[in-house]
Amino acid sequence: MWAWPGHPGAPHQSPMGLPPQAMLYAYPGMQPPPFPPYPYYAPLMPPTVPMQSAGKEMAGGKTKRRRKNKQAKAEGAPKKPATSFVMFSNAHREEVKAAHPGLSFIDVGKKLGEMWREMDPAVRKEWEDRATAAKDEYLEAKKIWLAQRAAGMAAGADNLDD
Repeated sequence: MWAWPGHPGAPHQSPMGLPPQAMLYAYPGMQPPPFPPYPYYAPLMPPTVPMQSAGKEMAGGKTKRRRKNKQAKAEGAPKKPATSFVMFSNAHREEVKAAHPGLSFIDVGKKLGEMWREMDPAVRKEWEDRATAAKDEYLEAKKIWLAQRAAGMAAGADNLDD
């Protein structure tokens, strides 16, 4: 019996020792395949196995994602600045809570996002300028910290040579 090319158990030749094309005419009444016969070629790469979920299965078919391990922060490194939206949110969070006392933390965040999107571009520019200034301060502080750290490491290496 002839196995179709691509079938996992497909032989390179028919059981009768004839090539697959000749096998088509070996028995009277045999139908040719729906596509032209060709020699069986093994795939260049093994079939890929679908990856299993990294998280735990939960009810409803959802998976709980694992948290990525955060990198340990270097001691004494300057803290990254807040974005313009985070600065705006921190300044207006209490105001929104006072105006809408029953809102959850998530709903307060949604309300702040709505306020941010509807804000006048001139006012928004002020918040973006504050964030840019904070970022510039951070980059300067980081540059100084990296220089001090490199100098400290070099001094430590010099002490080891003694």
